[in-house]
Amino acid sequence: MSTVRERITDIVKKHVKVTEYQLVDTANLGTDLGVDSLTLFEVILDMEKEFSCEIPEKDSNNIVSIGAAISYIESKIQNGSAK
Repeated sequence: MSTVRERITDIVKKHVKVTEYQLVDTANLGTDLGVDSLTLFEVILDMEKEFSCEIPEKDSNNIVSIGAAISYIESKIQNGSAK
């Protein structure tokens, strides 16, 4: 089974052309990876599908980096609201 990191980076790679070395925890989705607001919305939707969870808008505003996305999903998995 893939790790949360692998699953999230696969989602990001589906939407933007980036290299593996760019996909570090500190990579800002907007400034470092070129994710615009529409693409971010698509990434969030794909994360919801991939992890079978809901990501409220107030929470999605805090997903600004790869590391933030990983931490958020891992916390949802720990509390049983994501797979």
